[in-house]
Amino acid sequence: MGFSSVIGFTVIIIGILIAGAYIYTTTESQFNQLYNSLDYFYNHINSKIHEKVVITNVVSTATQTNITIYNNGSTVLDLYKFTILFDGDIVPWSNISVSQHYLAPLSSAKFVINWSQPKRICIISNTGNKYYYG
Repeated sequence: MGFSSVIGFTVIIIGILIAGAYIYTTTESQFNQLYNSLDYFYNHINSKIHEKVVITNVVSTATQTNITIYNNGSTVLDLYKFTILFDGDIVPWSNISVSQHYLAPLSSAKFVINWSQPKRICIISNTGNKYYYG
């Protein structure tokens, strides 16, 4: 009788250890995914807060528009991730040329856009900030 209770106790302890290991690995994996997504979110919000673009000059003809922007923030911006809207329509990148790829803080860049003359211009950065002109 004493031997069977020791075997039963051992089987129960082994089952508890296996279940605990499974729960730990599952919980740790979920925690790592949550931590990575929160880290990405905080970095995105930090970039969004420290971004400040000013549209300084717009020269427009019937078929071409030159837009000069100034980075007044503290982050380096990738201009190829920007979206430009003319009167609510997205301008395709095949019609846009940019003076440089990255825009450092306290510097300017120029977009040359071969598109119809707009009444209202919206530039959307890769963080989602919107800058309007007109």
